[in-house]
Amino acid sequence: PFRGQQDLKAKVIRAVGDPDARFQEDALRLLRAIRFSCQLNFSIEPKTLDAITRHANLLEFISKERIRDEFSKLVMTDRGHVGVELMRTTGLLKHVIPELLEGVGVGQNKHHIFSVYEHNLKSFQYAVEQKFPLDVRIASLLHDVGKSRTKRGDGIDSTFYGHQVVGEKMALRILDR
Repeated sequence: PFRGQQDLKAKVIRAVGDPDARFQEDALRLLRAIRFSCQLNFSIEPKTLDAITRHANLLEFISKERIRDEFSKLVMTDRGHVGVELMRTTGLLKHVIPELLEGVGVGQNKHHIFSVYEHNLKSFQYAVEQKFPLDVRIASLLHDVGKSRTKRGDGIDSTFYGHQVVGEKMALRILDR
């Protein structure tokens, strides 16, 4: 009755009926839509995607265990890196791993061409493409999470001394959370 067969053929994720109402009923659906999109290689219909962005803050009312389980499933898809970036653009990432956002736009030095966030995402993408297990994928995503807090200077000679120690503490808090 909701044209689901057409959406399946078109490879589209669409909320049944009113997406605002569906996400207000269960906010885990926000994250689940992104996971299904990555797992099935489907696009997310624009009204549904807009509703995800509008209701991202509802993730605050979902138990950390449910978020962990859904995020772990997303990380294990063949497009997990696409999912993390979708989480960033929709505002979900700030409710799951806000520490990753600290690296957005933070330039590195002469040894890197990507921002800290992009570097973490590219490392994660490599782990996904190599079909590494969950722990390695998450480690690759978080491996330089401490760089934005330790950056000194700017440009090609900037430094990140101690980023591994700061990053370890951050990763432990993220994983504990």
